[in-house]
Amino acid sequence: MIIRPFRPGDATGVSILLDTAFEGQAELRLVQALREADQIAVELVAELEGHVVGHICFARLVAPEGWLSLSPLVVSPSQQDRGIGSDLVRAGLDAARQAGAKAITVLGAPDYYTRFGFTLKAAENLHTPYDRDYFLVYPIAAGTSGHLGKVIYPSAFQGI
Repeated sequence: MIIRPFRPGDATGVSILLDTAFEGQAELRLVQALREADQIAVELVAELEGHVVGHICFARLVAPEGWLSLSPLVVSPSQQDRGIGSDLVRAGLDAARQAGAKAITVLGAPDYYTRFGFTLKAAENLHTPYDRDYFLVYPIAAGTSGHLGKVIYPSAFQGI
């Protein structure tokens, strides 16, 4: 398996993956809207034997400035529990740091994301439209852990 940057030719494979791995099409619509609006900072795929089996996307937040949101992470149901998701998260965090991200938010299972350095504590002073029990931050730049402010998502998140 290799992890590499998304290429336009991966769009169909990623769309099929998002459509089959999630109930409903919210994540598929989100990724398509983020691409159309050029709001993606980092997008990677996991490829196995020429097929896309995993995908991770990091969207630029409107605020705080320089922050990203991990939205979404997906692995083919037939390939889960093999470390592909973890490999995508680690590679994505590295790529986001290299791209100059100050911090990264995620809405997800704390038991999963805390192993990568995301914390609920770092997010406690942020105002977000999402459930605080599942809203975590991966601080990168000084002062981003415990940052006081409002998280504003790009318009692609409307209705998600």
